[in-house]
Amino acid sequence: MDNHLRTREAFEQCLSTDETGELIALYDDLVLRSVYQPIFRGDGSIVGFEALVRANNPDGEAVCPAHLFRHLDQQHPDYRSQIDIDRLARVIHLRNFAPYAGKHAIFINMLPSSAVAAISKFSNQNLMVKRLEELNIPRHHVVLEVVEHLHDDVQALAIASAISVDNGFRIAIDDYGVSGSQDARVHSLNPSIIKIDRSLLQSYMQGDTQPMLDGIAIAKEVFAEVLVEGIENEAEYMAMKALEIDYFQGFHLGMPQKITDYFGDIVQTEITQLTVG
Repeated sequence: MDNHLRTREAFEQCLSTDETGELIALYDDLVLRSVYQPIFRGDGSIVGFEALVRANNPDGEAVCPAHLFRHLDQQHPDYRSQIDIDRLARVIHLRNFAPYAGKHAIFINMLPSSAVAAISKFSNQNLMVKRLEELNIPRHHVVLEVVEHLHDDVQALAIASAISVDNGFRIAIDDYGVSGSQDARVHSLNPSIIKIDRSLLQSYMQGDTQPMLDGIAIAKEVFAEVLVEGIENEAEYMAMKALEIDYFQGFHLGMPQKITDYFGDIVQTEITQLTVG
């Protein structure tokens, strides 16, 4: 797609509502929708939701998110389109979540390249701050999830992280423990939350406990809370509850669904009138 999204008007032209009133985005023959997976505290209460994008092609077939957000370098022909999709996903996530944002946090995935691109033009994040105010979403309720090992320029990502924190956001390192994660990068990003990847949970359940314990230890070093993701059964849940874990997420606890499925019918704001976040 040659006409990349650079203005508010360009973003607005991509937005629409479906038959249920949910905000969706239309981009380059893709339909983007929001779903939300709950994140729980140890006492069973919901601390917030991770916003996830679901994409379909013109034939209605699902497009794998892992393909949409695969690691691309700046020379790749799909690089700019990937950033556009990443930003559009945040727009619909925040607007659909806004009516329910009073007591809950929203965890939003952000490609490292997109984070750095936004911060390199600092006005982009200033714009996000302004839109959050219009949506009545407190900035400290917004957790930006970044996969640290997918970006080569750690210094640029660290600067982006620091500016985000200065602006009132929280930073979470996503997928900690997969190939490429480095403790030095964790220290440089100074996250509020470290999300332990399911691969470490699986290893722990199979008797290889040290990687999980090392992840918890690095979180303590940087004064970050720990979230274990990918909990798929009761045994995994109970094993993680026995450790010093702050938050829990996984199919066993809650499936990704529309936000209204969790809150029921609440009188919503006029989503189509809200400005781009």
